[in-house]
Amino acid sequence: MAMTSPQRFAFDALGDALGASSGLLSCATAASRINVLMDQAFEYIGKDGAGIACRAGCSFCCHLRVMVYPHEAIALFRHLTSRMAEEEADGVRRRLVANAARIGELSREGRVATGLACAFLVEGKCSAYEVRPASCSGYHSLSKQQCEAAYDNATGAPDRIPVLQALRYVAGEFDAGMDQALQVAGLSGTRVELQTAVAALIRNPALIQRWRSGRDLLKNHQGTPKGMT
Repeated sequence: MAMTSPQRFAFDALGDALGASSGLLSCATAASRINVLMDQAFEYIGKDGAGIACRAGCSFCCHLRVMVYPHEAIALFRHLTSRMAEEEADGVRRRLVANAARIGELSREGRVATGLACAFLVEGKCSAYEVRPASCSGYHSLSKQQCEAAYDNATGAPDRIPVLQALRYVAGEFDAGMDQALQVAGLSGTRVELQTAVAALIRNPALIQRWRSGRDLLKNHQGTPKGMT
């Protein structure tokens, strides 16, 4: 079956970035290119008339559980280790390790939603915005009230938050394109929980080479559905 235009855009963006190398810089480039495509789609769909509730400083969605591709986790790790000021990076690093431990505990209890703030959330803003995962760049709420209600509910209810469906469709097509690009490159596209993955990379950067060899980024990790929960 032929690719749709959004699938092709994402396939080419990821393929071009990872074609020559699957190292840290290439992963960051791939994440940034997908963000550019998502921003362009948002502009095309017409953000001014779409009733988007998202505003600078609003961070309710930054407390949801986010699933990311391995190259996105590596891009965040690179940003943490080479693009952030040392003091800020130290704080993010400590929060990542603590949050990952807590998420592991909640997962063993069978809880998916955590209510934990993303470790990259600093003073109400994303400190890794330029390499934020596609799950984040493609998520635009139409109701601040519903976002707040999900935030207040410790069990989480993101499926009840109205979102811009046209952009959700494009985001899904981008995911399909990235899946195909990773498959062609011989790389795993198994999604991993954002904070768990970056914390694992902090502890063991050699996991990057594991992924580059064609294996899953995390050992004994069962991939879970994409997006936010």
